[in-house]
Amino acid sequence: MAPVLRQAARLLVISPDGRVLLFQYKDGPRTWWAAPGGGLEGEETFEEAAAREAAEELCLAGAPLTPLWCQTVEFTLRGKSIRQVERYYLMRLSRGDVVPGESVLEVHRREGIVASRWWLLEEIEKTTEEVFPVDLGERLRRLQP
Repeated sequence: MAPVLRQAARLLVISPDGRVLLFQYKDGPRTWWAAPGGGLEGEETFEEAAAREAAEELCLAGAPLTPLWCQTVEFTLRGKSIRQVERYYLMRLSRGDVVPGESVLEVHRREGIVASRWWLLEEIEKTTEEVFPVDLGERLRRLQP
């Protein structure tokens, strides 16, 4: 069966101390870490979806977004084969921003999000857990000031 086509916006949220926020997803026995985000709705652009996801998932409405990269990935979720076109946006938080915590997750448990964590670059590069995109460590290194 052909994969379902989907478009999604993803957010690389970086704290003032350089940590990146990842959500842990669960599908059956499998778990993995990925950047917050979600599918486009209706006639939304990728940037509109990124801004909506920042407000909905992170309570960070109006934070500046910088486009980063686009990629196409294929995966299976809840037994369905999906081909997803993803656009990533950078969101650097400043010292005055309220960083999202565990309370944000309560809204998203139904979507398979089971945890959130602020990761150091070195932790992402050394972990044995699945992290997506698989080259996230390299991409983050290129973003360092």
